[in-house]
Amino acid sequence: MSTVAASGRGAVPAPLRDYLRRLDDAARDLPFTERQDLRSRVWADVARATGPAPTHERLLRALDDLGPPEGLVPAPAGTPPRTLRDPAVVHLLGCSLLTVGVSGLVGLVRVWRAPTWPRRDALAATVLVVAGAVALPVATGVHPVAAALLGGLGAGAPLAALVLGAVLLIQRRAHRRALRSEQDTGPGTGETDTPPGGG
Repeated sequence: MSTVAASGRGAVPAPLRDYLRRLDDAARDLPFTERQDLRSRVWADVARATGPAPTHERLLRALDDLGPPEGLVPAPAGTPPRTLRDPAVVHLLGCSLLTVGVSGLVGLVRVWRAPTWPRRDALAATVLVVAGAVALPVATGVHPVAAALLGGLGAGAPLAALVLGAVLLIQRRAHRRALRSEQDTGPGTGETDTPPGGG
């Protein structure tokens, strides 16, 4: 029997309950109907992703694919989303070699703790740092501990910064395109959702 099924037919699994609570907190300024629509969307997407026999692992994967719940809440027109990824993570990882690995470690901790970076991005950064720490001792004759530190924090961390930087750049470009399309369809363009006589 799956973990989700074992929790009881009427019980909401803890990860989903926490996700919905965060969604409610982020959407507290929205009208009631919009908040309910967001919750319905989450339920529908999770049900579609987990299938008829949901497991705990499938549920976590479905929530991870949705991204942070704060990202589902639409920002007011003309303002950027509140969930643009934290650029400090990229800077910290990129400067790891210059700071003898200190900023690389801080960057790894920060990417895992920042709500704006999905877990898959944090995992990718960690894998790159670990891969660097493993590859350099194998490829060179340097002392294993020194090579691991140099490979992980001196090579793996900057590589992780490049990957996360590319993700951040893609997100910001998408954000700018969304703002432009929002302005193109906003009031004053003749393409509004305001009914005639509605102001």
